[in-house]
Amino acid sequence: MEALKKTAVAAAVTSAVIFAMSNAHAGKDAAQVISYLGSSFYSMMQNFINSKIDAQTASINGTFREVMAQSTGTLSGELTKSTLATKSVLEGLEGLRQEEQLRRDAVELQAQMELPASTCQDMAVQDGLAKASAASQAAVITGQRSTSAAVKSNNNTLNFVQNLHKKANDNYCSKEDGARGLCEFDASNVLSGADQEALYLFQAPSGSRTYEASAGRGKPSQYEAAGDYIQRMVVGIPPEQLRTKDLDKTPQGKAYIELMRRYNGMISMSSYSLNQIREAGNPIKGLGNTTQMAKAEGFAEEVDMSMGEAVRRFVATQFSPKVVQDLATATQPHKILRTMATQNSFGLWMDYQTMEQNSRMEAMLAAQLALFAEQSLRPQIDAQRVAAARAAK
Repeated sequence: MEALKKTAVAAAVTSAVIFAMSNAHAGKDAAQVISYLGSSFYSMMQNFINSKIDAQTASINGTFREVMAQSTGTLSGELTKSTLATKSVLEGLEGLRQEEQLRRDAVELQAQMELPASTCQDMAVQDGLAKASAASQAAVITGQRSTSAAVKSNNNTLNFVQNLHKKANDNYCSKEDGARGLCEFDASNVLSGADQEALYLFQAPSGSRTYEASAGRGKPSQYEAAGDYIQRMVVGIPPEQLRTKDLDKTPQGKAYIELMRRYNGMISMSSYSLNQIREAGNPIKGLGNTTQMAKAEGFAEEVDMSMGEAVRRFVATQFSPKVVQDLATATQPHKILRTMATQNSFGLWMDYQTMEQNSRMEAMLAAQLALFAEQSLRPQIDAQRVAAARAAK
């Protein structure tokens, strides 16, 4: 601004000089001089102004570039800081996401590896059933010996019938027999008629597969009643044994003894199957707790239960509405696979029981076939025996 003031003063002085000179020296030369001086002054002023403008422009450009440089540096720094902050935030978020994913994976894996509440119960049932099955098989021999002894002990048919009649009247008097005056009927006796009713072989009066215990001292248990039923059905009134040893030495006596032995062998087949059923209902001490089925839902509490009752409760538990619903809505394969493994292992055990049952049925069919063949060939065999006896004479 100060330079502009000085320039204006110089211009004014110059104009005054020109004006004076024009007045003193009028004429053509003066006009030319004035024109030259005016042109020079204009050119000088224009150059001066242009230079000042260029200087100011350069100064402004320099300042602008400096400001832009500073602004660019500041903006670049801020952008760098923002980028680093964003990167740090994203890395933190990714770390949190991975940590949460690991936590979810751990929870899911724990849920998959965690055994359901029924696993211990399923294992206990199958372990208990395996042991109960072995115990039942070992106990069958006692029933077999009892049936065989009943056949072999008939040395006097009259005494045998009297003892059998008295035992039935004292322990199993039925309502019908009581009405006929054969015995004294007791309405509180749950085993009334049990020695002639197949129901007591398969279940208790309450519906349980476990036989009823003894009602008191001197009273039989249902297990004993089932044994008496088997003897009534299998043994009946067996052939009387030879009373004197002299008859054992005769050919007829020896033939009779062999027929008795064959008879005993034949009835042992049916006795064996019936005793298998009987042992399946025999209560085993503590089996309810061993199999964890003593307090199964929907059943009365039983601590001492039979193998058949344990099977019945286990099947009912596996096919309960809750278990079926859980399997129907299950989305994780491990739950379905565990249930399938449990049921398959139980199915394998049942297949083995079925195989044992089939072998007994096959044996009885074979015995029936032998009897049928004997009955069919008996006339021919007797005729051949008579012909052989005549030829020997």
